[in-house]
Parts: sequence; structure tokens; C-alpha cells
Amino acid sequence: MARWWPILSVVCLCLAVAHGQDKLEGVDVEEVCADRPADEYFRLETDGDCREVYRCDSAGEDGTWRLAPIRCAGGLAFDVLRQLCDWKSNVKSCDVLESK
Repeated sequence: MARWWPILSVVCLCLAVAHGQDKLEGVDVEEVCADRPADEYFRLETDGDCREVYRCDSAGEDGTWRLAPIRCAGGLAFDVLRQLCDWKSNVKSCDVLESK
């Protein structure tokens, strides 16, 4: 069961929407989301505790994009290479912005 905890954490604990949009000011969302798969989570910066990532989300019929913030639960960090929340001690990719 312990091996499944990180995977379950994505479903059960980690998909809390981050509050605050201050990091998004000045971000060109169209440029960030161009040619990016909608199911890919990525960082906008490598500062901080490695819990917050974003994914591109279609905002409507007009074809515009918005960034959907996701934050892992306390004690966890997001591993962009494996695309899941895991125990912070297991995540070695906090300095990586995207999985590519």
C-alpha cells in the first residue's frame, strides 16, 4: 500500500486549486500554452517549496487559454518528470520546469 500512496495522493490530496493569482501577472498564457498538451503539469518558476504546478486549460469557445494552478498537499512536492505528487524527500526535480 505504501507504494501506492504517491499515486493516490494525486487523486485524493494534491489537486487542490492554489489560491492567489499573483504569480500569473505578466505571464503570456498563449505563449506558455502553445503546443503544450493539456494534461501536462509544469512550473512557472523553480523558487519555493516545489508544491505548485500549472496546466493549460481551454477557457472557452474563443480558443483562449488559462492556467489552472494545482498545489500538492503539505509534506508533498510535485515531480514534473513523473507528473505526480510524492513525498518531498523523493522528488529530485524541483529545479525542473517541465517534463520535456
